Amino acid sequence: MGFPRRRYVHEGEEGVYHCISRCVRRAFLCGFDQLTGRDFSHRKQLIVDRLKHLASIFAIEVCAYAVLWNHFHTILRIRPDIVASWSDLEVATRWLKLFPKRLSPEETAALAAALASCPERIAELRKRLCSLSWFMGRLNEFIARAANKEDDVKGRFWESRFKCQALLDEAATAACMVYVDLNLVRAGLAATPEESDFTSIQERIRSWQEETMMKASVPEGSLHGDTGENTNPVTASDSAINDSDSWLCPIASESQRRGILQMTALEYFDLVDRSGRIIRSDKRGAIDVDLAPILLRIGANPEAWLETISRFESKFFLAAGMLSSLRSFADRLGRRWLKGVGIARTVFASATPSLA
Repeated sequence: MGFPRRRYVHEGEEGVYHCISRCVRRAFLCGFDQLTGRDFSHRKQLIVDRLKHLASIFAIEVCAYAVLWNHFHTILRIRPDIVASWSDLEVATRWLKLFPKRLSPEETAALAAALASCPERIAELRKRLCSLSWFMGRLNEFIARAANKEDDVKGRFWESRFKCQALLDEAATAACMVYVDLNLVRAGLAATPEESDFTSIQERIRSWQEETMMKASVPEGSLHGDTGENTNPVTASDSAINDSDSWLCPIASESQRRGILQMTALEYFDLVDRSGRIIRSDKRGAIDVDLAPILLRIGANPEAWLETISRFESKFFLAAGMLSSLRSFADRLGRRWLKGVGIARTVFASATPSLA
């Protein structure tokens, strides 16, 4: 039975959500259709470009994504604190960027100023610019219109608006991010995370590699002024290296941006890589002993990690998280039971032992 999204995705509240959109047609969304001989792979980049565009407008951060042949995953964090810091003029300017009009820069600026002078309208737009439904609506509508125009057809493109799971704590967020980033590996479409095209993990790794190479190319003396002394050399293993130049939400917190996990980018890469290795058929069920400390730190059960990252989407319904988080979530909804409570007891460590 469906459950109204408005009951658990509240406007004006920060939250992290796993969203899935699936194509309704027999034809491939983003792959090669052997029946018609048409290749729709170019739509993968269209989805990524649209995600990047919307992330630059909304107060919603993209934490992870993966684009497959007939569906795509996104993990989004709503940031009402960011939209609250915008001026009325910035809200108006961002809204006009979302729905651009064929006007000159001067005319657009004048329209934005006029819009900013309407407090009630600005208050409404401020809510929309940190709304999960508005973000996903503008994403899916854009893709559907482009695909319908390309296919010269009309009608429904997506099987529903979108599926949504609330990620209630860091354990659920980390597990779901690994699940999304390893989707292509798990489907046998890529051998390694860095070879997983159109995924956030590939983009993060490439961004990290470019940053590392750029820092390595800087002369030692220039890193610390004119003294000629390099008291803290930058190396590829430096934990301070992050994905600050990426449009994605950073893994670790930075001076100007709040991260999504309490680990460095390199630790997350290692977590994804080791998890990807145990997904292989010849390694199934084997948990690398070196992986356990990271899993325990984020509140995950090492023995159940493989099952968690392999079947995350089907294990939970409305929300995912530790047992205590799910029980609090159920209380908010006025429900005595919630699908996923049983599996949460197994796959995540309990933050409150008495609840186990």
